[in-house]
Amino acid sequence: MAGDLFGWSGDEGWEPDCTYFFALMPHGNTQQQIGARRESATRALRVGRSTPVEDHRLHLSLCTPKALKRLRAPFEESLLRAGAEVKASAFGLRLDGFDTFNGGSGQSCLVLRGDAASSARVQALKDGLGKALFNHGFGWDGGRLAPHVTLFYADRVEAPYSPAEAVEWHVDEFVLIRSHVGKHLHAIIGRWSLH
Repeated sequence: MAGDLFGWSGDEGWEPDCTYFFALMPHGNTQQQIGARRESATRALRVGRSTPVEDHRLHLSLCTPKALKRLRAPFEESLLRAGAEVKASAFGLRLDGFDTFNGGSGQSCLVLRGDAASSARVQALKDGLGKALFNHGFGWDGGRLAPHVTLFYADRVEAPYSPAEAVEWHVDEFVLIRSHVGKHLHAIIGRWSLH
């Protein structure tokens, strides 16, 4: 359906049974280091039945579009336009501690969290994304982000310990992910460099 005088309703261009979010995705040595922290935590912590996040799905969520308003283009195209509008510099991110969160469905998750200084840079990128989303007809969650990478889900996770060594991540891009609900499938549909 074409847009009307007030724009697109938001359903056009939305893949069914999918969610969308902007994220940072580690690659290369950073991905390997995070994977190694996951493996050492799995061995060291007493957990119930656990489900690890595979290396190719490791990510740090930045922003999810909320409360659709009237869009200026079909859904995915509007998200891609918003991502292209963001201008930000590359930065260093230090992941230096474990934490536990409620992962939903009665499960806990173990995460590798960012330190305070570099978390402020992640927050600034999230805020820039939020403004771009708003400019393209989306709502967004303007709250504070607790930057983290989820390592695994489990029925039970005991008190976390600190990793022996922090992960130093040079963040030089962010991505838009189309997540196929229930299929453990993340498709990267947009990628933007940070300079």
